[in-house]
Amino acid sequence: MSDDLPLEALLEFLNACEAGVAAAKHRIKEGKKLDDGTIDFSKLFWEHKQGEKGPFEQTSDKANQNSFLWQKLKAELKEHSGFWEHAGFRYWFDMKNENVIDRRKTP
Repeated sequence: MSDDLPLEALLEFLNACEAGVAAAKHRIKEGKKLDDGTIDFSKLFWEHKQGEKGPFEQTSDKANQNSFLWQKLKAELKEHSGFWEHAGFRYWFDMKNENVIDRRKTP
């Protein structure tokens, strides 16, 4: 039995761990996506509200503990100048607070 065998097994194990960590980082970076490749923002906490134009939903950084999914939605909205239509919903920043996002189903 070779003295290098335990060391080789350890190195093989560490390489597998490193590959697993890299894959996990990639999945986290990409966010959880639906089958069509879109991100599912319905996983955020949405509170039902009634506005002048009818019912809508509202969420915030505090309601979602500033999660990765929340940050992704906020970044998408900023990329689209504060108004965005995605996966059957219209999203927009609250008029008073950029850390609050509203949405309504598209007709």
